[in-house]
Amino acid sequence: MTAYVVIDLDIADREGFQQYVDGVTPLIDKAGGSNVLIDDNPLVLEGDWHPTTLVIHRFPSKAALQEFWDSPAYQPLKELRRAYSTVKVVVGECV
Repeated sequence: MTAYVVIDLDIADREGFQQYVDGVTPLIDKAGGSNVLIDDNPLVLEGDWHPTTLVIHRFPSKAALQEFWDSPAYQPLKELRRAYSTVKVVVGECV
């Protein structure tokens, strides 16, 4: 079942963050994932959630996503991401 990763992204240093993007993109591809949406101006219709940038990735399953998330190759990239941004990340799986 397809899993979607929803990310509320706030980039503090765009130049530094690009290093993360360059490193993570091939890992997402390798895990069978893809970008569905990257929006720097999301429209909030209700509530007090105001993401600076909204990102959605699609993975074949929660298991595939979890394997990517826990992979040794991704760990240093998480640290790089944390150095240049803050995120909130949730995952949902289609039924």
